[in-house]
Amino acid sequence: MCQADFSRDLLRAAKERGINTAVESMACAPWEKIEQVLPYLDVYLMDIKHMNQEKHKEFTGRANGLMLENARKVALYGKTRLVIRVPVIPTFNDSVEEIQAIARFAASLPGVNKIHLLPYHRLGQDKYEGLGRAYLMEGILPPDGEKMKTLKRAAESITSLHVQIGG
Repeated sequence: MCQADFSRDLLRAAKERGINTAVESMACAPWEKIEQVLPYLDVYLMDIKHMNQEKHKEFTGRANGLMLENARKVALYGKTRLVIRVPVIPTFNDSVEEIQAIARFAASLPGVNKIHLLPYHRLGQDKYEGLGRAYLMEGILPPDGEKMKTLKRAAESITSLHVQIGG
């Protein structure tokens, strides 16, 4: 949403041509920027990484309050399908309790019926090296299939959301 005017115009042009539209974003932008694209948006794929504000800020550098509030607002808007996506990151949010907290929040949002659990991957590591930047997650390995199934079952045990691994 850094270029909300461009995004709005592009999405509007797509809709005028009968093209379905989607955006993937953390929703860490002022509501006014998000609101201007919603009339032209079919699906909003929104990342939610953690429900605990302090832990979110410690690991990402920013608090999650704005993102959670924007998730509520998009859901209440009611004309754009909202799908919650959770990048599952070992040592950060890969416990049953943390995933269940996000699932509870997702289930509380009107119209949300789907959550994607996205296993952490190391595909961006080469980009960091190419930029001469330190890759801070060097020792973190992607969660295995059994761990992802456990987290999927945990989310399903407390909500009626359709939970899928990947997305």
